[in-house]
Formats: sequence, C-alpha cells, structure tokens
Amino acid sequence: MSDAPHGLPGHAQVTILRGMAQHWWAFALRGAAAILFGILTFLNPGISLFVLLTFLAVWLAIDGGTTIWQAISGKGPHGIWTWIDGLLSLAAALALLIAPGLSIFGFVLVAGGFAIAVGVMRLVLAFRTSDVLLGLWGAVTVLFGGMLLAQPGAGLIALAWIIALEAILMGVLMLAFGLRLRRLNHHG
Repeated sequence: MSDAPHGLPGHAQVTILRGMAQHWWAFALRGAAAILFGILTFLNPGISLFVLLTFLAVWLAIDGGTTIWQAISGKGPHGIWTWIDGLLSLAAALALLIAPGLSIFGFVLVAGGFAIAVGVMRLVLAFRTSDVLLGLWGAVTVLFGGMLLAQPGAGLIALAWIIALEAILMGVLMLAFGLRLRRLNHHG
C-alpha cells in the first residue's frame, strides 16, 4: 500500500499528474459528456447513428474539398491519385447525405463481411497453432459477422449500443480520474 495521501504512489515526483491536476475539471466534464452521450445513444440509437453519419459526411466533404484544392493549387503531392482521393471522399459524403439509410446498411454489411473474414483467418491460425482460445475467438467473430449479415437492422442497433456502452464506461473512468486529480490539486 502507498503512504501517499491521494492514492497516487510517488505523486510528488510525477509532474505530469500535477500539471493535469490543475485542469481536473476538463476530465470530469469530458467524462460527464461521454456518459450523457452513451445514455442518449442507448435511449435512441437511431438519432445517434444519424448524427454520427452527418459528422462523417461533413468530414468527408471537407477532406475531399481540401484534397481537390491541393490538386488544383499544386500544394502537396498531386496528380491523378490526389484527384481520385478527393472525388471519392466527395462521392462518399454525397452518398451519406442523399441515402443515409442505404449508407448505414452498407456499413453494417461491410462490418459483417469483415468480421467473417477476420474470424476465418483466426480459425486458420488457431488450427495451425492448435490454440483452442484463438479458435473460439475466431468462431465467435465469424458468428458475429454472420449475425450482422443475416440481421443488419438488429446488427445496426447492436453497434450503436456497443458505442454507447464504450462511451459510458470511458466516461465513468474519465470522471473518476478527474475527481482523483481534483483531490491531488486541492491537497497537493
């Protein structure tokens, strides 16, 4: 056990934590925002996915526009590949905005196909290494991918809930870390 007053072993020597402690509230605020986001996503996963798709579309549009601007202005590497990069980003942004339902459906299908491919690779590796746990991991991954392909609507909700759960867990950890830094700031 540590004799340090804040549960931080050797906290007097850790200047990084002392610097972070001055802004403990930022971690607590980020944690609270993540928890709120997670709860709202659990309550209404459809709206949360729509917002995520909108942000993705905006990012792709900015990325595509600036890439094409670089190709036109001669800033950075340019040529046919820069044009293709920019046009593909703009096309993806347009597809997300025009047909968000189809886009998210495509995303679920790609995620399902990817999970099956990765799961099969894990199964092959498990067979080659005679590792049962790796085999189970591969089988579960293939099963998950198959479920996404068989039931993309349910898979979409499951993906939203996974994002929500991760946000809540990370939010709790950030909030706890912020409060721990607060104690260090007040007693340090």
